[in-house]
This record gives sequence, structure tokens and C-alpha cells, in this order.
Amino acid sequence: MVLAMAGERRLRPVAGEDPVWRLWGALPEPWRGPVIGPGVPGWPALINCVDGRWLNLTGIPEVMAAELAWMAHWQALDGVRVAVDAIGHLAHLLRHAVHERHPVPVSLRRMDFEAAADLQRWYYTTQRGRFPSAPARAKLVTLFRFAHPALVAACHDGHWWQLDQWYPRCDRRIPLGEREPLGHIGSSPGLISQPWLREASKWCLGTMLDAGTLRWGTVGQGRMASLQRFDRWLTATLHDPRQVLDDPAAAAGHAAAFRRWDADPVNRSGSHKRRKAPTVVDPRNINKDLLAIAELFEFVAANHDQARSALGPHAAAWARITTVHAASWARQVTRIPLHRALGDDRYVDDHALAQITAALPLLGMPRTEEMTLARADGTGTTLAGFGDPQAMRMILLQILTGRRASEVLLCDFDCLASATGRAMQAAEGEQIARFRYAQSKIDTAPDSILVDSEVVAIIEEQQQWVRDRFGIAKPRHLFLRLKGNRHAAKPYSMGSYGSKLRDFSNAIQIVDSKGRPVQLHHTHCFRHTKLTRLAELGLPIHVIQRYAGHATPSMSMRYIAQRDEHAEQAFLATRKFKVDGTAVAFSHEDHDRLHLLDRTDRILPHGWCMLPPLQSCDKGNACLTCSMFVTDDTHATALARQLADTEALIEATTAAFTDRHGRPMADDNPWLAQRRAEHAALTRLLAAINAKPGRAVQGAGCAAPTSRPVPLTLDTSRTRRGQQ
Repeated sequence: MVLAMAGERRLRPVAGEDPVWRLWGALPEPWRGPVIGPGVPGWPALINCVDGRWLNLTGIPEVMAAELAWMAHWQALDGVRVAVDAIGHLAHLLRHAVHERHPVPVSLRRMDFEAAADLQRWYYTTQRGRFPSAPARAKLVTLFRFAHPALVAACHDGHWWQLDQWYPRCDRRIPLGEREPLGHIGSSPGLISQPWLREASKWCLGTMLDAGTLRWGTVGQGRMASLQRFDRWLTATLHDPRQVLDDPAAAAGHAAAFRRWDADPVNRSGSHKRRKAPTVVDPRNINKDLLAIAELFEFVAANHDQARSALGPHAAAWARITTVHAASWARQVTRIPLHRALGDDRYVDDHALAQITAALPLLGMPRTEEMTLARADGTGTTLAGFGDPQAMRMILLQILTGRRASEVLLCDFDCLASATGRAMQAAEGEQIARFRYAQSKIDTAPDSILVDSEVVAIIEEQQQWVRDRFGIAKPRHLFLRLKGNRHAAKPYSMGSYGSKLRDFSNAIQIVDSKGRPVQLHHTHCFRHTKLTRLAELGLPIHVIQRYAGHATPSMSMRYIAQRDEHAEQAFLATRKFKVDGTAVAFSHEDHDRLHLLDRTDRILPHGWCMLPPLQSCDKGNACLTCSMFVTDDTHATALARQLADTEALIEATTAAFTDRHGRPMADDNPWLAQRRAEHAALTRLLAAINAKPGRAVQGAGCAAPTSRPVPLTLDTSRTRRGQQ
């Protein structure tokens, strides 16, 4: 005897009990219905209705009422708002169908989205004389997107891979790696129309995922899409799709036909609409499809005995499959040369970086504020803020560290640790820390690098922002979703990050020094740029490999842009000839100065100004105390003479002031304060030059360290709700 709705009792046999009653019995008492809301703590904050309405499940079959109650509770546990409108709407449709004796399934688990949409259309056409509106259809989409698959998975007692929808967010039995979030990424093997192919695909991919041979990211985003394309080819080209499994001698011909079909972009996308401009499919993507099919054939051929129990009646279709089929499909893989053309197409030069850093505050500003940006062509434009400080900090971390986007988005909240050993000793007062990023691509690769005070300041600012926004001292992830994340358990999604950067890039329109547009949503270019600059500084390849987290040095070398400017400078640094062919002495310091002149916008009598061309100077002639001022030992004589002249000027002027007024000049006198600041800056400059002979020094005349982030005050209280 099981307690049903609101104290009612229903007699049910113990054997073969519907699993939904197991779920219903585990619900807290206020969530069991038939009216949900009274007694639920914080109910108004849990639901998506502003009027705080209750959820009424009376008048519908008790199995469906129990299922809807469980789905509502699952949404609350998932961190999204309970869709009272959607659940109440479906309950109303079911209630009316029961009253009118319209056929309905015995359980919601036997009702998919199409069946629910048919029921909705029947209700609207018979009761309201029209078709349902778009908001009404959206209610069913909200309910059947995640809550319904979660219900089906919770009531399923077999293998998880036997289901037609795979969502790790809805089914915690699906194996996930440590750095693979639940998220929205799912896979739908039910979209494969051929039953024998669908069941074999589920068995193969599910078994390999359980065994750790594959990862969820590979299955959910790659393998399943390849097998779905294979299914479309079978349906479109073969009279009997099962003949692809019969004669091994015909396997090579089938594989070649599929490769030609797969090379058409229209076939790959599943759309029959012709595109305006022809496109070419990357051969690597075709190879992935061929290998996925060959892998499926090889798996079934190697497990014929288990196929009878795993595939049931569909095992007969695979009776003639052999490893010859798999080898024939694998031989159709095209060999792609690993050598790439020389160039710097993925390198972001200083001209573009100056524009990016100047525009990044706009990405974090509230939408109610505006900012004026200077275009590369000299024109200006005023844009409204994008209201996403998290995206601003994420792309800053990618620029400064060269990490992959996933390594930043999924990094832990507590990702900083103190530097130890020689790194701590070499810091010389600068804040050096160890940054632990979310390494998930290579198991044996390191997952931490040393970072400077700029990176530390960005991470600490984001940590404080999360505490203020979510009220949680230490969540798991550093960057969090803002929508449907009441428990702060879901990280910022990759799709939202790319979409935000795409819109931002289209708005600011960055171009490099060659006039080529720079697309910020292609964030991997910042990784190429960082590794290229490390290589141009002369770091050994094994050090670059360790920093990049690559398994081989050859992979690191593929990230280094081969720039003509650097090649010419490196050659000139090693060899230079006069007109008569005799060698000219050319030192390492000369090589440094070539780099300096390449990055310099203004040449001064006692040094150089490193201010980017797109920025204006508000220092006047106070270059000595500017962080952008660079000098070296070639100007030491001029600086020493300026120091002596400044000392003499201070002594003469203060003495004349005392003689004239009968009292010494006050320390807060503007003229005296400025001269003493110049005297102190000159002293620091000469000390820095003497400490590093032969090397250029930047910002040595400043009283405080210059490598600090620009402070940016963000009004997070005005961030729009629903932003990610």
C-alpha cells in the first residue's frame, strides 16, 4: 500500500511497481501535491511567476500528477526556476483531455514533445478556434528540454545508454571527466532513424564511454553527429540501408560513396537549401566521420556474442559484419600533410592588441553607460556597454596567459597558490603566484603556470565579484552562469562566451597593422600570440612546451608564428655587412634596440616613449615619472647632467627665496615639489641603469610599480538578469 496524493491511498501490487512512485516517495512532503506551493520554503523565489501562484495538479491521472510533481522538484534542485506556467499549462491540457475523454498516454514518460504538441493543438483548435501561439508552444519546449529527460532517466533501471536522449545534466549515471561540466551539451541517438544502427550506436558509444576509452566531449559533440550523418546517407542513397553490412567486397565502394556525399556542405548540415557561396568541407571533418563508422563496425565485429543480448532483435542485421568492413572504411581516410604554410595569420600584433585593450572596458561596463572608442581609420564611435565583466576578465586572462578558453572558463574558484622555491626568490618584491588552470585535453600535461601581479589582480577581482553577486564564499568554479544557477554550481558556458565575444568584435571592429580584421571570438589566436612572443624572447622549446601544456615540442612549434619582421631582426642581430663586404660588429644590445624602435612611437632626447599610437599623452613633459618612458645606458651622461643641473637649480632657487622672504621655501610649494620629484626620478633612473648595464629599462623613474591593472569600477547591481 502506497500513500498517493494528499493523503489518498491507492492499492498497488508490490511486484512490478511503477518506478515513479519510488521517486514520488522520496519527495519532501510539501512537494507531493496535489497542490504544490503551500509549505514549500521560499516558494515565491523558486518559481518563474511574479504573482507567487501555486501549482495545481488536481483532476489528472495520479501517475502523471506524481511525474509533474517530481519534475517541478527536479527543477528546484537543478538551480533553475520552477516552470509553474509550463507545468500548470500541461496539467490543464491533461485535465481537459481526461474530462473530454480524449486519448492520453498512461504516463508522461510515454509522451514526447510531438505528442504533447499534438495535444496542445487539439485543445486550442477545439476550445479556442485557433492554433496555439508561440509563447504557448515555448512552455512545452521549456518542460520537455531538460525536466522530461530527467524524469525518463530517473525511472529507467537499465543501462543509461539504452535511452534515446543523453544529457549528463539530467542523468548523473553518464560518466564525465573532472573538467567536463554538466551544462547544456547533450546527444540524441534517438535521431538516428535506422533502428539497427541506432541501437548499435548506443551500445558502442555507451560501452566505450563507460570504459573510459572515449570522453563525453568526444561522444556528445563528435561521434554521435558522425553517425547521424551516416544514417542520413543510408536513407538517402541506398534502397535497403542494411546492405552496407552484407558483402565485405562492396564495403570499399560504400565508403568511397559516403566520402563523396559527405564532402557536400549541404549534406553535412542536413539542410537542402543551397548556399549563396560554395564552401569546402575540411578533409579532417570527413576523416572523423569515416573513422567513427569504422570504429562502430570494428566494435560490433569484435563483440558478436554480446551483440545478441545488447541489440536484441536488431542483432540479426549485424550478423555478417566483419573487420574487413571496418578496414575498408578506415582506408578511405585522406592523408593530410602536417606541414602548414608559413605565416602569421593567427598572430595578433601590437597594433591590434592596443585597440583590444583600449576597448575591453566596454565589455564589462553596464548597458546603461556608454564609451567612445577610436577606430583604426581615425574615426570615433560611441557604444553602449555590454554588461559582462566576467567575459572581460576571461579574455584578459587568455591574452595574458595564453590558455585555452576551456581552461579559463572551467578553472576552479581557488586557482591561485603561492609561488615557492626559486620562483619566489626571483620575484624581487613582485607578486608572483602559481595559477592552476583547468587542463582537460591532455591527461599527462601540467595544469599550472607562474603568473605575475596583473593576472593575480584579475583573478582576485573576479573572486570578489562572485562573492558579491552570489553570496557564496567559495563556489567550485571561478566564472559562473547567471541564469538558472541559483546554487552557483554551473560554470560560464562556452556558447555564451563565444556569442558575447562575437557581438563585441562586430561592434568594435578591430584590425591589425596589415588591415586584416581580428575576430575576438577566435580566442585561440591569443594562445598563438603568447607562445610566439615567448619563442621570440629566446626561451628554449622545452620551456615553451611546459608553459603551453603540450605533450610534444612539435605541437608547440606549430603555434609559433613565423613573422618576417622577427626573422629579419634576428638575422641582422647575428650578421651585418658593409658595402665593401666586411663585417660590422652588431651586439645583442643593438638587437634589443631594434625591437625597441619597432615598438616606439616617439623618440625623446633622453630615451623613448612607449605609449601606443592610439592613445594620447596627458603627462606634458613629465616623462621621467611616466611608466611608458624607456631609456638605457646610452643616455646615462645626459641624465647625469640633468640630475646635476636639477640639484643646482633647486639650491639656487631656494637660496634666493630665503634671501627675499626671510624664510625657507615650503615643502608643499608646487615648483619645489615638482623639481624634487624630477630629482628623485632621475636618481632612480640612473640607479636602474647602473644595476642593469646594457639593458633598456622602462618606468624606472616611477615611485610605485607600474605593472598594475587599470582600476575599473563595475556596477554589478545593474547587470541585467539572465545574462551569462
